[in-house]
Amino acid sequence: MSNTRKGSSLASSAELDEPSSDAEALPPVDRRFTLTTFSAFRVSAFKWMFISGNIGTLGYQMQGVALGWLVYVLTHSAVYLGAITTMESISQFVASPIGGVIADRVERRNYILVVRLITVVTAAVVLALVATHRITILDLIIAAAFFGIAFGLNGPARQALLAQIVGKDLLMNAVSLTSGGMNLMRILGPAAAGFLIGITGVQGIYAILLICYIGVILALLPVPPQPLEPTTKPRNVVGDLSEGLSYSFRDPAVFGLLLIASVPLFFAMPYIPLLPIFAESIWHSGAMGYGVLSAAPGVGGLIGALGVASFSHARQKGRIILIGSVVYGLALSLFALSPNIPVAVIFLAVAGAMGVTYSATVSSVVQTIIPNEMRGRVMSLYQMSYGISGLSALPASAVASLFGAPATIVGCGLLTAGSVLVIFKLRPVLASL
Repeated sequence: MSNTRKGSSLASSAELDEPSSDAEALPPVDRRFTLTTFSAFRVSAFKWMFISGNIGTLGYQMQGVALGWLVYVLTHSAVYLGAITTMESISQFVASPIGGVIADRVERRNYILVVRLITVVTAAVVLALVATHRITILDLIIAAAFFGIAFGLNGPARQALLAQIVGKDLLMNAVSLTSGGMNLMRILGPAAAGFLIGITGVQGIYAILLICYIGVILALLPVPPQPLEPTTKPRNVVGDLSEGLSYSFRDPAVFGLLLIASVPLFFAMPYIPLLPIFAESIWHSGAMGYGVLSAAPGVGGLIGALGVASFSHARQKGRIILIGSVVYGLALSLFALSPNIPVAVIFLAVAGAMGVTYSATVSSVVQTIIPNEMRGRVMSLYQMSYGISGLSALPASAVASLFGAPATIVGCGLLTAGSVLVIFKLRPVLASL
């Protein structure tokens, strides 16, 4: 193991062992299942971050349904929905490293509050255009760019702030609970939007979205500002970005974890846009079947997140990452080969559980390795994995048009599992984490 790796691990351990005052007052964590599962909620600031994040996720999930319906009404074309998704992914991908640099230079709580104003203003503009019947597809593409920029700027700072607040001992538990809440919102958000859109119309959904994004800011206000890492050396944006990239690529464990966070996700994510094909053309179950298939990974993800939270003090996290990510890919392949929807739902739920298991573990392990002064920049690279994953939908759709959706997803699942095995082979340090 390199000297850089040892030094960064010691530095990060010392910093994360000194969390916010709320965490310092914690009693010893009870190892029993019922108490250990929710131990991070003992930190008051984490409760507010959890509430804030879930409010934002609920709004985002509802927005996805409203956006799809609005694009259909305006254009009757799925191509434009793909263009909007791509625009948001590219914007998030580009903004993430910039957000990481800023997150290491300013106080993170206040920075997040400012960045979230972008989503509030964007949602308010879209709501006004929809309510006055002046919305166009170009407006939606521009709005997607602003949303992507906001999410890219916000993500690294939010993950870095979470680590500062809860400390090293509770970090994996906090990450897992956060993932569980997000997966619960993945179930509730689309269902609520589908129910309300027929009552309130699209403008009603965007009104709720605006309220949600304002709620994100209000829920963050009780979170205390966190101290900045002192530095005496002169700083510039390019130098900071270069330093973050150099550290991430030089440390074998960090680089391996970033690969695990992005490469399997790139191969796995095409199953989501292809779900309508399975529901309509293969199993002939219509919109209801599509809804069931869409909800299954969220249900599994919620179960997986609670499982990881319950055993957050378990050792051999490298083995958890390996098993979780390989089973994730294999479950997707088995889903594509399922004879009917009930069997498919089971494999999708397994995939959702394993996806959250491996991703939550990767996130927490990365955060325990990196030093606090580098956390925003490194986590920005982690955040970029979500932008990268959205770029695989278009080529996968082209393959599906030639060879069919089942064959495509079988291949994607095998590539997901295979890429994990290759990364662990090239980065053997991952197995010892």
